[in-house]
Amino acid sequence: MLLEIAIALITAKLLNYIFEKYNQPGVVGEIIAGIILGPCVLGYFSGSTINLFGTTLFEFNLNLNTPEFKELAFIGIVFMLFIIGLDTNIADLKRSGKSGVFTGIGAVVIPFFVGFLFGMAFRLDLLMCMGIGCIFYSSSITISMRILSDVDLISTRIGLTLQVAGIVNDIFGLILFSLIIGQGHPFVYILKILLFVIFIFIAGYLIIKYSIKKSTARQTTMLVLPIPLFCCFLFAALAEDMGLAAIIGAFIAGLIIHKTPQGAVINSYMKTIAYTLFIPLFFVWIGASFNFFSLAATQNILPSILFIVAFIVIGLLGNPIGAAIGARLAGNKNNDSLSIGIGMMPIMGMGLIIVSTEIDRGIYGDPTGIFAQQIRTATLLLIIISCLITPHLLKKSMNMNKPFMGKQNKKERLNKFKQLIVDGFHNKKISPDYAYHVKYPNDYKIFRSFYFHDVKSDLPTKTKHLFINILIGSILIQLFFTLRMINYTDITVIITALISGIIGSLLAYFILKKYYATKIKMSTR
Repeated sequence: MLLEIAIALITAKLLNYIFEKYNQPGVVGEIIAGIILGPCVLGYFSGSTINLFGTTLFEFNLNLNTPEFKELAFIGIVFMLFIIGLDTNIADLKRSGKSGVFTGIGAVVIPFFVGFLFGMAFRLDLLMCMGIGCIFYSSSITISMRILSDVDLISTRIGLTLQVAGIVNDIFGLILFSLIIGQGHPFVYILKILLFVIFIFIAGYLIIKYSIKKSTARQTTMLVLPIPLFCCFLFAALAEDMGLAAIIGAFIAGLIIHKTPQGAVINSYMKTIAYTLFIPLFFVWIGASFNFFSLAATQNILPSILFIVAFIVIGLLGNPIGAAIGARLAGNKNNDSLSIGIGMMPIMGMGLIIVSTEIDRGIYGDPTGIFAQQIRTATLLLIIISCLITPHLLKKSMNMNKPFMGKQNKKERLNKFKQLIVDGFHNKKISPDYAYHVKYPNDYKIFRSFYFHDVKSDLPTKTKHLFINILIGSILIQLFFTLRMINYTDITVIITALISGIIGSLLAYFILKKYYATKIKMSTR
């Protein structure tokens, strides 16, 4: 056991360093380290011995799929969600307005239904279809944020939208995931959730109140760490006992600790502990769970390959399409919506956590069975491919080779930006409004915000609110009548009717919005 931990840590850190040196996600290197140490490569030789004069001189044992190593990896999962909660600031939801919220919701709802329909196409049962949908919406913005940071575009509309969308995606996605994997009678399950929420509110209030009262006292590491660790594992255990996943409790514990005055210090300590030991072991264990030989041993390998390829292709398209549609609904331009959608493409740690939890819960049958291996393999490949292609697609969609983008000083970038606008105006590709701002510049920040932020408003605010209320009311009414059908038909018909109703409501919303916007424009001419 100790040998496995030592080899796993050094191999994971080495490949993490190599990947990050070449501007690739370090997590991919840690997963590949697990594949190398797993049963497909070095693990294949586990049990081999070197004999000398009939006596065993050395025996090579390397098995990363033992129950003990799996428990260490599970602690890494809990730590990861706890840190995500510590990094999540609910107040940030106001930073990009409706743009980030719409994008985050779109990046959950549409990939989920895409994954559900994908499972239905392969004639999987209802729970498997919803499980695949959860894998498809588990997005990560880490790669996109690093790319935007390199070219100083974090504070633009696209950057702010992606930051808020990532928060919404995590929160909304975890809520939906917890409802899907729930066990037991629905009424009892909902009652357990309510009791868990009440406990969280009371515990969270007491923890925050106590921490604020004691915030002025000098505290050492030994005093700061035990309470958040206690909350993390306690909330995770309670969530699991309530029929939820342990990761839900850990995430909520992180949200509560974030609100305390010591949140930033605790976050730093937790990242040191988790990213040094437990989280790398989790990614290594995920890679070691990949067993190509078990897939190759199946009699019908061609259908398995087709399923994995289709899984990867659909999974790559689901998140960008959903996020782009959500961004476009929020009023972003087509090019910006495309960039935002591509920015939400990577599927990283959250996807691994979801697929691991689903397999352990037996959603895909026997956790060691062929189909569970197919899902795990397809998810691993989806993660690696999405992480590798996103940087190139995002740079291309944002056209980052433009003269005013790149690592230049502000004066050079402003002059090149002005020349670009003037040339566009002379070629009648730029509106007079842009030329006016070029002619009367104020400062660099106004230029950037003017170029990157779409501030047009075609409809009065009251009209927009009315349309949104009509849309929400229409969806709620359809949900009510759809749920009344539960005694008369099966779940497939209910979900199909609900999807059709939501699509119809959205189409009606767009038609009304476009119609009234056109009338307003004509009346102002």
